[in-house]
Amino acid sequence: MKRLLVLVAIVGAAIALYATAAPAGQQAVTPKQFAALKKQVTTMQKDVNILKNAAGFMLTCGFDQGAVGVTQAPSYHSTVTGETTDFYVLTTKNQDCVTAINSPSLKRLKMRLGG
Repeated sequence: MKRLLVLVAIVGAAIALYATAAPAGQQAVTPKQFAALKKQVTTMQKDVNILKNAAGFMLTCGFDQGAVGVTQAPSYHSTVTGETTDFYVLTTKNQDCVTAINSPSLKRLKMRLGG
């Protein structure tokens, strides 16, 4: 009988020690924290959609017609024979691509990314 009482006391002490030392369970999220997370997720979803559209644009429009060499001296224009090319510009004749380039969502993304 003494052994049983000692065993019960040891088990009880172990349970009490575990209960005090165990990490806390789930913590409640306040409505303010939830609203902040919801706002952050909404912003990220908008950014993802914009980036998907930009990737689609690059696949369909960015490589549509190739690139044209341009120079800035004496004014911005396409290079002709004998002129040095400063850089290349992607070109397109597709009106949908032109509209996508000038879309407000692309400008908002550039502003958000610091461009």
